[in-house]
Amino acid sequence: MVKKVTAPTSLTLPEAIAFCDLIQTLEDEDEYIFDFSRTTGLVEPFGMLIVSSEIRRLARNRPESKIQCTGFRHMSYAGHMGFFQAFGLDFGKKPGEAAGSRSYIPLTIMRTEEIVNAAAGNAREVGEEVDDLCARLCETLCATDKGAVFDTLRYSMRELIRNVIEHSEAKQFGFCSQYWPSKGRAEVAILDRGIGLRKSLSVNPHIDASSDKRAINYAMMPAVSGKAFKGARRPRRSSPWNNSGFGLYMTSRICRNGGSFFLGSGDAGMLLTSGKDAKRYFEMQHQGTVIRMRIDTAQVDDLRESLARYRAEGEAIQRKYAEIVNIDPSSASLMLSEDFDLSVWERLLKKLKGD
Repeated sequence: MVKKVTAPTSLTLPEAIAFCDLIQTLEDEDEYIFDFSRTTGLVEPFGMLIVSSEIRRLARNRPESKIQCTGFRHMSYAGHMGFFQAFGLDFGKKPGEAAGSRSYIPLTIMRTEEIVNAAAGNAREVGEEVDDLCARLCETLCATDKGAVFDTLRYSMRELIRNVIEHSEAKQFGFCSQYWPSKGRAEVAILDRGIGLRKSLSVNPHIDASSDKRAINYAMMPAVSGKAFKGARRPRRSSPWNNSGFGLYMTSRICRNGGSFFLGSGDAGMLLTSGKDAKRYFEMQHQGTVIRMRIDTAQVDDLRESLARYRAEGEAIQRKYAEIVNIDPSSASLMLSEDFDLSVWERLLKKLKGD
């Protein structure tokens, strides 16, 4: 039997998640035809990354089935970015093939082993290797190696890629980004098919990561990690690159200053923004972890000061958390567990300061 699958009108975050869910419900067929003729709206880095990964996963899981596409030739931007070649359609450029320029980094798939081996070969920390990689990527994206936008993107991408390498156990990961200087906005998407947040955090005995939704919430807290927690084996030597569970917390704080931060793993996704509706959940099915960060580049002039403030606030929470070996229900609720938003941080910080 042949199954025709109609792609959504755009590949934005909500539409891409819903389309991936649809792909996962497809029954076994001899052939699947993905029709992109209606996809004439926005095509964003996150959408390209997660949809191409899901179609590639379908092809890998059902090797006897044939996968074809129709109505796609108008999608020249997606083709140039490597979207179609990422799941095997011979149209456009291959992942990572486009040279990149001021404003974009094409869909790229990188093996974690390459970064780890490169760091070992250069006798330095993985974090240093990732930092150099992100500096090169951001210089391409921003057409400069200086300034607040470059520094912000370099820092944020470094923390997210480090998180994949140090926690996901994924053999490879994908990323894609776009910078719109005229709109004052940058988007970076990173995806892996590793063990996911729930399994990664399950080794931490001080938190309840019994569901993907809980794991996502705890992963956003400063100092919460599947490796760095009270009672865990400490690294043999001190290093500024030792993971302390601050990566997702810091990058999400940066993004929420006029932008947004999405984190998805397993059957749950969470979109954090600023303003009245600061938190929104999505139902999804993603093996591994996927992240989208959007940065309002007009709000990053004081990055250094912002990072110092976010770090200080996070460390205040960390000190309080370190004293709570088994988090009691009231503390868990206050610190994040299910209903975290910006006001919760404010209330918590006031409580820690004794106000």
